[in-house]
Amino acid sequence: MLKEIITYGRFRCRELSPHKNRGLEITYVAKGNLEWMVEGRAEQVPAGSVFFTLPWQVHGSTEPREPNNTIYHVLFHLAKDYATPQRQFTFKEHFGFTPQETRQISRTLCFAGRHCHRATPAMRWLMPNLINELQGNHALSEAHALSYLRAAIVELARIVSGDAVDRDTHTPSEHHAQKLLKLLADSCGQQWTLQAMAEQCGIQRTQLSTIVQKLTGCTPMEYVGRLRIERAKTLLRESDMKVIDIAFECGFGSSQYFANLFRRTVGATPSNYRKQSRGRDGRKLEERKNIRFRSEAEERSRIEKFSSDR
Repeated sequence: MLKEIITYGRFRCRELSPHKNRGLEITYVAKGNLEWMVEGRAEQVPAGSVFFTLPWQVHGSTEPREPNNTIYHVLFHLAKDYATPQRQFTFKEHFGFTPQETRQISRTLCFAGRHCHRATPAMRWLMPNLINELQGNHALSEAHALSYLRAAIVELARIVSGDAVDRDTHTPSEHHAQKLLKLLADSCGQQWTLQAMAEQCGIQRTQLSTIVQKLTGCTPMEYVGRLRIERAKTLLRESDMKVIDIAFECGFGSSQYFANLFRRTVGATPSNYRKQSRGRDGRKLEERKNIRFRSEAEERSRIEKFSSDR
């Protein structure tokens, strides 16, 4: 087995208590409909998804027991454990990435807005074959596994950046709209209009509205509104910014409109939400601060048990 690998396998994940790992973890979900969290934020993880976490990120399941699932998992060392959030990281020399490749891959993953993405056909092929090679014992298994792992890392970065998409399930226009949705997530504070969105992705306004409705269940402007509310909730929880400053930071035209929409959407005023969430998040934050890296022995023991139970 490659010396960089901590754990790997194909198994059913029966439970995933909050923890941190000493490396980069990539998981392909072939079966199941899970809900996992990273740093307190829940994400839906349906079948056909790829999910990743970085060493400093506390992650786990939102449910005490996982539903029926099949996952392909690999966890491997980076250049070091990276106990605190980073803007970029480096790989072990054995991986053979150039400094430019390392910078591009690591910054893409470090600045990702979410950890679950639709797997491409390449990723759906790579992960099972990677696990098969790691479990193999022929003379070139290690070399072959390293090639697959390098390819999986690159494909993950391409998926997260939007450069690689699942062309088996979406039309070209839907791919363009998906890239727009990712852009909106990073720039929801801008003064977006439907016309500006249509021009950004080269799709007619009516067609864009239809596609976004299909992908998100709401209109483009409603989607931007949802992103702005989520951004405002984060700032209310994690910063001391004044409510009026948060309103403008998130792209709202007035603090009154922001307050009214926030109350209708969340069920509390921005100030009350801040008070309520600070109490809850403060307790959870203290709990997360006390979580240390799971030992490699414990990690391997868990994976072996999951693998034997499937």
